[in-house]
Amino acid sequence: GGLFDYVSCPNFFGEILEWTGFAVMTWSPAALAFVAWSAVNLVPRALDHHKWYRNKFPDYPAERKAIIPFIL
Repeated sequence: GGLFDYVSCPNFFGEILEWTGFAVMTWSPAALAFVAWSAVNLVPRALDHHKWYRNKFPDYPAERKAIIPFIL
């Protein structure tokens, strides 16, 4: 349920969203760098997890995205 209906890795999406909010709130270069590093780390992991789920479970929903609902 929840975001798991739309993406394979909603926990990764939530973490990127959380750090983006922190970066906007503080507007510091360190926080912006942390968001970038988190995204660079988590997006490929989510894509790999999504690929694994699709290969492992033949009935995995085709409309489900990897990390960003309705987009990626």
